[in-house]
Formats: sequence, structure tokens, C-alpha cells
Amino acid sequence: MNWLATLWGEEWSEYNAWELHWTSDVWGGAFAFLGVLIVLSLWFFWTSLSRVRSPWKKTFLYVLRVVVLLLVAMVVLQPQLEFKKIQPLKNTLAVLVDDSKSMTIKTFPSEKSRGDLVRKVLESNQEYFETLKQDYEVDFFFVSDHIDPVPLSNAVTDYQEEAVNTDLHQVFLDMTENYEDQSLQGVLLFSDGADLSQDPSGISPEFTETLTRLNGPVHTFQAGSNDGFKDLAIEKVDATDFGFIHQPLNITVTVSARAIGKKNIPLVLKEGDKILVSKIVSLKEEDSQYTAELQFTPVSLGKRIYTLSVPVFAGEAVEVNNRWSFEVKVIRDRVRVLHLNGRPSWDSRFLRETLANNPKVDLLSFFILRTLTDDVGATTSELSLIPFPSNLLFSDYLNSFDLVIFHNFKFSPFIDKKNLPNIKAYVEQGGSFLMIGGDLSFEGGGYDRTPVEEILPMRIRGGSKKFLLGELQMKMQPKLVYHPVLRLENDPKLNAKAWKSLPPIQGVNIGLVPAKGAHVLGVTHKNKASYPVLVTRQVLEGRTMAIATDSTWNWNFLHVGEGGSGRYYQKFWENVIAWMTGEPETNPIQVETDKEKYREHEKVVVHFNVSGQDYNPLPGAEVDLVMNSLPKEQERVRQSLKTDEHGVGRFEFAPGREGFYSARVGVTAGGEVLSGETRFIVFSPQIEFQKPLVNETLLQTVSKVTGGSYRVLEEGIMIENLIFPNPDVEVKSSSRMVSLWDSWWTYGLIVGFLAVEWFTRRKTGLS
Repeated sequence: MNWLATLWGEEWSEYNAWELHWTSDVWGGAFAFLGVLIVLSLWFFWTSLSRVRSPWKKTFLYVLRVVVLLLVAMVVLQPQLEFKKIQPLKNTLAVLVDDSKSMTIKTFPSEKSRGDLVRKVLESNQEYFETLKQDYEVDFFFVSDHIDPVPLSNAVTDYQEEAVNTDLHQVFLDMTENYEDQSLQGVLLFSDGADLSQDPSGISPEFTETLTRLNGPVHTFQAGSNDGFKDLAIEKVDATDFGFIHQPLNITVTVSARAIGKKNIPLVLKEGDKILVSKIVSLKEEDSQYTAELQFTPVSLGKRIYTLSVPVFAGEAVEVNNRWSFEVKVIRDRVRVLHLNGRPSWDSRFLRETLANNPKVDLLSFFILRTLTDDVGATTSELSLIPFPSNLLFSDYLNSFDLVIFHNFKFSPFIDKKNLPNIKAYVEQGGSFLMIGGDLSFEGGGYDRTPVEEILPMRIRGGSKKFLLGELQMKMQPKLVYHPVLRLENDPKLNAKAWKSLPPIQGVNIGLVPAKGAHVLGVTHKNKASYPVLVTRQVLEGRTMAIATDSTWNWNFLHVGEGGSGRYYQKFWENVIAWMTGEPETNPIQVETDKEKYREHEKVVVHFNVSGQDYNPLPGAEVDLVMNSLPKEQERVRQSLKTDEHGVGRFEFAPGREGFYSARVGVTAGGEVLSGETRFIVFSPQIEFQKPLVNETLLQTVSKVTGGSYRVLEEGIMIENLIFPNPDVEVKSSSRMVSLWDSWWTYGLIVGFLAVEWFTRRKTGLS
């Protein structure tokens, strides 16, 4: 090696090997032709030397020609010397430690988890792994459905059984890819074999094929066993993501039982601490799986958290699967509206058609066709088109309606005065009541000094005149333009233009004064007097509204006649229904998260828009934000924050663990406490506990396919006598290429040998 380096005049002592490479592109047929040509040339040259008598001269000339042709061939073949530094390489062993959640399951009779058993074994065999490192590179990985490298020194301290899915086939696919260009000679696998992707009776052909591509054996170590395995679990819940308020909701529950015995166990469904329904499931010795059907009726709108539970028995291997929480978004199937009309009119006809054609509305409408003073030769029981069961409606069935509308309606003699307090109680408990004007409404309907007046957004002061006729243009109150009822267009400028484009109304009820806390959304003016037209009010848990005219139908009929459309009329009534029934988007405080579902330890971002009861943004408002864990409303975080100049705020929250949470934002504005809430899920899938049993068949098959061994871990077990191949492996750490043909001495030798040959031939007398 040194003489080669000296030949080129350099010191290459760092290299300990060399290799010859041929870099010419002349191969195949061209190379064969060159070989034949050289042989023929040598043959003809030998015959041309027949006149040379001296054998020494003849041999000398022939050798010169051979050397020249060899030098020419070297130029054609372009040889290069590679000087290399070769280092021996250690083979690699991989230690795979299952960190999925099934490793938290207890083993019997020790009552320790499978993961704790692995920790103990890793701790007690540290010396063995250090011994392996003398002959091998030993790599540690935490595995589930992927691989995570971890230093040997941290393998015990960093081990946490938190992965949510086990797929050992994918693990070995990742291993073959990770060690594609390395010498992996064996694997040690510590696992319970609870692989969700494989059949309990064996492994798939694809998994087998992947294992056969490994160079060395896989020695499997089983954590835990199925001896004494006892478990009662809610294995599966089939429930819809949404349901309808006041409509029955069905769910199907699958319960599994192992070694529980013959018992009757209660399956209980709760919302918070309130039991909604329960059912007895009879367990038998010979069965391991049971199905139960439950039915309950949601009574509140929004995202609702429900929890199913079965008892926890002593000695159960898994306790977390005895509870199952799920979320249902409860919405309105249809808004139930009771519509009472004092007499047939164009206004009532247009409104009834709007309500009847709205797919979200379930309408019950009554029209009063005549009064007691009309002489038509009929009994007083026939005052409406169909019998009017007022006592039933306003006593037994009132709470079944989401919205009650009195449309130019005089309650006497159709509703007994003793039922009016029921309407007040209905509103205060969360109902909604709308009174539409006309000569039979407000004072004309006899509502002054009644319980109905107490909940109306306007007080009835009376006067010589009850109804003012004439064309009157209604205008929005500038300070309430953000109110949901007035939002015909989302853009404020377009919204103002839309209201200005609407035709005038044909009259207005007068003698009405806004009640305390009411919001006057629209007014009209006549002879320098101002009259409220649209007025809203929050009454305890319910909402009321007054429309002091019976001619809003002009916003449809006349607007279409003027070349417009009835879209704004439809939108107005959609807004009225949404606000009256308390749809979530009409809440003054809007709270939302950037997602509805989060993984454990993922950051939750809460956004909130804060407005007052008048729906105007509250810039710089101090709000109280509370994060609670559900269903027990346990406070996790309470923070005081301020909104920006647009009444908007943001908060980041790290829940850290799975569960259901609520974000509630509260603010005090105008002496009233307003709040908004949203709910979200932080989930860590419990799929690992759907197959909680140890899969010893899988671990035995893996070791058998790869030529490894299979052992069951026990506390204090020592790992020994494992056999791994250890072939010699070398790696090239550095190299340098030197060309043997494109130098001055190569061509100099060719010319020199040809010159000596020519000189010798001349001296010999050859041409």
C-alpha cells in the first residue's frame, strides 16, 4: 500500500485498503471487438518477425508490441485506483417496548400493571443490555402503531403507557425502513400482544412476510397473562351525534363481562348527577357479551354530555371501561308555534303562509271568524273555524309550544281570564310571547292591568285613540342596529339600505310606552310624535316582543309590486323566530373554540365576542372566563380578561387530560349579568381497552416465524441465553480516487516503447 502511495509522491497512510475500478464506457460488443483486434494484431506482428534469426531479438520486439497494446488497452479501459479507509462496524439490536394504553391493565395476582412489570424487568436487566453493547449497537424504541427512539439511559424514566393504538405490523414495517442500510441482527419485543389490527387467533400473511425480511430473530417477552382476568366493560355505544329536543333518543349499548359470574347489574345513563334512565342487565356464566337498548328524552338545547356506567367490582383488571361518556348536540326538530288570529286579514294570511312554509316550524293556528255581537244564527261555541280548546291550550299544553303569537287578538271571551297568569309563568320559565298590533290588540284587546301586560315590552297607557291609520315609514333605532331581529343583511351599510327600501306600514297602535329594560328597535313618526313599532324584552328566562302594527305584510306584497322581492319579509320573520326562541346565534355573548374535538395535551383556543343586551359590542369590557370539566362542573381555570376595541377576546387553555369541558364567559353590563358558553371534547381514544386480553398467540407466532424465543415476564426474571448473529461488517469511512491512464507517463511509455521497437527493427533490417 505504501509503495503505491510513494509512486504518486504523496503520504496516504490514513488509507488501509485499495480497489481497482474500470471507468470506460467501452463495454459489450465494442470491448469484444477490441479484444479480437488486439489478438489479430499480435498474430500478424508475430508472423512479420519470421525473418528475425535471433530468438532474443524476436522475443524482445514481440514483448515491446504486447506492452504497447496493453498500454493502449489501458487508455481505452480507463482504470482508476480507489484508496479506502475501512473500519469494522458493529451489528445492531433493537429493543421494542410497547407503550400503548393496554399496558396499564393490571396483572394477577400481583395487581401490578403490565407496564410496571416491563419497567421492573428493564431495571433489573440494565447490566445485560450494557453487556450487549460491547458487541452490538443497542437501540431502544417505544412502540405502538409507530416507533419512537429513546436513549437506553431514559428507557425506564421516560416510559409512559399513553399511546392510543397498537399495530405491531406497522411497527415492523417502520423498523425495516429505519434499518434499510444497516445491519439489524435481532429484536427484543416487550408487549402484551394486544394488537387491534390482528386477529386473536394468529397474524396476517402480510405481517408474516414483513417478519421474514428481518435478518435476525425476534425474541418476544409477554407482559401479563389472562390468568384470573376479570372485567366488566361498556364495550360499545351506538348513539347519534345529534338529537331533537323533547323527542325520544335511542341508544344501543354493548356490555362485555369476563369472570364476573351470574349477576344482575344496573346500566345507568346520567346527565351530570341526574339519572335519566337505567336498565338491569342479567349476566350469565356462559355469555360474555350483552346488548341493551335505552331511550331518553333530551330537555335542553345545545351540546349535552351524557354518561353511561356499570358497577366496578373488586379485582377488575380495567376500571376505565366501566364508564362511557358521549356528546349529543340537541337541536330543535321544529319550532312549535301557537298562532291566534283575532280576525282574518291580509297580515295574518301572509304571516300564516310564511310560518306554514317554513320547514323548521310546526304551526297550530286558530282564526276567530266572528264575535259575540255578530248575528249569524249560530251558537257561541262556533266562534272559530275549528273548536278552540282554550282551557287545554293555556293550562295543560302551553309549555309544549316554543312561541305563542297573539295576532290582533282580543282574549275575551275566548280565553278565560284565569288562564292569563299561565301565560306570564310560561314566559318567565323560558317561553316566548309575541303580540302583533291592530285594533284588537294591546288596549283594544283588554290587556291593560293584566298579567299579560306585565310581561309585554310595552305598557298600555291608553287614550282617546287606540290605533293611528295612515302611511307611516318605520325607521331603525341607530343604537340598536346590531340586534339580530334587524339583521336583514350582514353588512351594516347594506342592512340600513334594506330597511330604507321597505314600503311604509298602514297604521300603528298608540298609547304604548316601552317597559323598563325593553329595547325599541323601530319607531315611526307622525306630527312630531314618535311611536314605537318593534320592541323586545327579556323577561327572566323568556323573551317577549311587540309589533305595534298589523301591516308588515306590506314589506312583502307592496315591495314585490314595486319591483323588489319578498326576501326581506321572510328574513325578518326568520330573525323574529330565532330571537324569540333563543337560538344560540342570538346570544349577546358568543363563545367558540377553534375545534370541537382535541387530543390529549393539545392546546385549546377559545374565542369570544361580547355584546350587551342591545347587541352593541363592549370594547374593553372585563369578562370572567371559567373553564370547567364536565359533567360535574369542576372548575379548572378562572381568568379575568379584557376585550379589545371590537369586543373580541381570546384565551388559550391546556386541559392536559381527556374529558368533556365547558368554556363560560360572563360579563356584567347595565346592571345585568350576561354569559355565553361552549363545550368541547378532549379525547384519548379508549380503543385500546376493546381488546384488553393478552394475545399470547401473536407473540408466540412472531418469535416462531423469525427463529426467536418466547417468554412470559415475571417479576425478577433475568434475560439471558439469547442468541443473535454477529457477522463481520465493514464500512468505508473515506476514500480517494487516482487515475492510472490519463497521465504523461502513460502516453510517454507508449511513445517510448514504439520508438525502441522502431529503432530495434531498423537495426535488425526490418522495414
